[in-house]
Amino acid sequence: MNKTKIAIPSDIPKENSLPKRGDELTNLEGYPKNFELPLTENISGKYINTLYAPKDITIDWNGYKKHLSIVKPNFHPKVLLVGHDSSEIENITLMSLGGVLQHMNGIANYALLGSNNINTLDQIIKNKQPEWIGFNLYTGLTDFVFEWIKRYKIERASHILKQNIVDFDTADKALKNMVREAKGPIYDGNQVVYAPIIIGGHFNNYSFNESFCKGGDYVVRGKGINLLRDILLGLFEPGIYHDPMPYANIPRMDREVFYKDMYEYSDKTKGYVFSRIKSVLSALGCSYTCSYCYISSMIDNLKEAYQGKGIKPPSIIQDRPINTVLAEGKDILRLDKYYGVKTAAVFDQADISLNNMEWWNELGDKWMTDIGIPFYIQARPAMLAGKNGIKRIESISNRRLVSGISMAIESGDQNVRKLLLDRHENNNIVKDAIKNVKSFGVPLRTQAIVGLPVMKPSVPFNPANSKVSLVDKEGKEHYYEDPLQESLKCLDLVCSSYFFSKEDYYWNAIYSPFPGTPLGDYSIEAGFAKGDTASKAYLFSTESGLNCFSDLIAKRQVAFSLTSNFFSHFKNGKNLMSSFIYSGNELDLEYFARFVSDSSSLLQPIDQTSTGGLIPNITKENLEDFFDYAYRNEVDIKFKEINKRLLNYYLYLFDGLVLAAKIAIAYFKSQENQNSFNLSNLYRVERNHYYDNCYRMNYMPKKYADYLTNIITGGN
Repeated sequence: MNKTKIAIPSDIPKENSLPKRGDELTNLEGYPKNFELPLTENISGKYINTLYAPKDITIDWNGYKKHLSIVKPNFHPKVLLVGHDSSEIENITLMSLGGVLQHMNGIANYALLGSNNINTLDQIIKNKQPEWIGFNLYTGLTDFVFEWIKRYKIERASHILKQNIVDFDTADKALKNMVREAKGPIYDGNQVVYAPIIIGGHFNNYSFNESFCKGGDYVVRGKGINLLRDILLGLFEPGIYHDPMPYANIPRMDREVFYKDMYEYSDKTKGYVFSRIKSVLSALGCSYTCSYCYISSMIDNLKEAYQGKGIKPPSIIQDRPINTVLAEGKDILRLDKYYGVKTAAVFDQADISLNNMEWWNELGDKWMTDIGIPFYIQARPAMLAGKNGIKRIESISNRRLVSGISMAIESGDQNVRKLLLDRHENNNIVKDAIKNVKSFGVPLRTQAIVGLPVMKPSVPFNPANSKVSLVDKEGKEHYYEDPLQESLKCLDLVCSSYFFSKEDYYWNAIYSPFPGTPLGDYSIEAGFAKGDTASKAYLFSTESGLNCFSDLIAKRQVAFSLTSNFFSHFKNGKNLMSSFIYSGNELDLEYFARFVSDSSSLLQPIDQTSTGGLIPNITKENLEDFFDYAYRNEVDIKFKEINKRLLNYYLYLFDGLVLAAKIAIAYFKSQENQNSFNLSNLYRVERNHYYDNCYRMNYMPKKYADYLTNIITGGN
């Protein structure tokens, strides 16, 4: 660990207040001319705070690139950036870090890998000969990475020391000492014999020590833009480093090389190149402290790191320069032309969009004139409610700037939302936000969490010692005997708004506690989770990260998650869902189909018509004819009958006939692979179908395009 101690210049006044909204990141020089460490502070037993002041950061990346060309003409760091292949959304973290490499006259290569193909790294390293290897780690997706690092370090240490080393700790210590001495990569002549390991990502927010002990030479906590620059310059020795402030100084992303490498190395992620959804980043930072989120501690970290140090960082939320975002939009258009793709929407991966409407208003006209691709954004209910919410939505709607909005509700119980989740919007605000969004016809996705730890703790527990609990200030308890009742409240909140239309999507995630978050700690301390929870962090729709539920409750939670979008489109959706999950134990696709059929007379739809979609308003006859057409073989009779029982499922969901065709495609593909088609498969197709609409990517499956077109044209 770096033993550097903090040194506060005596002539700098102490700054005890947190930055406020509007405080800007300023560096009149544009970039540091000298290569020196920022102010650092050793947090004993944890990490070293790297307290970057505005003068220490680079905002003029083009100027910095020219500067490096002059003062370090032979400096061309080669870095292999590695992430997980589990996401359907392109990895902007790696592209951002690659942008840093480009502006340091360096070379970036990329790989997205999973547990099944992690050893592909060996060949990529052989081909590309990187000087550094950087990993972007997600919680729950680390074991196979650490196993590879262990093998890599043992093999490299054995090769360099010409010894048969079998112990990882020995190899790890030896290599870290060599990296410390060399201030970077280990060479044999001009040949790289060891590329130091840099580990960053969400996982390091709380598990940074594990990353260091399991092989990271440099472990980065925080955004890492400034740290990556200075690590590559050889300013830091191996250790754990924390950059507490999310400066928005990300340069233009390296989208071109990222796409090229994805196409070359990863079959699974070639789709990024040809996807009609691309990603951008409008801002960094989040001013909220949601207890379940891995960045919930950011504000506390900021207070701890900067107060009394004589440095006032910029505001907690920082907008990226508009010209940089516009340039990335032009990159998307240029690469679309090269690969023969037409991007339909860009997903803004900012934690909170629309935070600064001055920025969005300035961007809006320029973006739609120069780029012309709508955004898909994420916003809080409070930002969309009331008169100000109407102004926000009107501004983006009038410009056709947004294709859809995602809004997290998480719980329908105000007490749970406030006390357990540290979210303070009441239900009236949520309803008003839904009403406002729908008054402008913008497709809406609401987000909810199923399976929260809302029961009374099963072990002795003092709420006063926890950051969160379901005991309020007056000592009143807000526990549930049945956790499903809490989930039903959120569904009811959306249904009772009466504004949820066919095009809108109700999405759930089954709760998994992220280690170190306030809610994650509470889940363990209160006896709701034992043992490993991190491995289940990204299961979402298939398994709870808590192990306090009975098998039946766990089964009901999964069924709730897989079917809630259907029930959300009925005024009596709560009662329908309640009947479904409590009236049987199987809760599989066949049971769901029978329930939908048997409940036909009970359905009270919120919105019975649709103006969107490829075939917006269909009849039962249209669907029955399609089932007869699609499922003509004897082996498909059973699935055909299931679809007939699901008639109301298709009638009351968005563009139901096209959805039925997509499900037919998925069914026949599963048959080819000798797999069964279950409720989870139905959910997956339905979810992607709704995303297609939000991202303006509606399509007819080629296999049934002629048949469906014939319906539209009336056979003409």
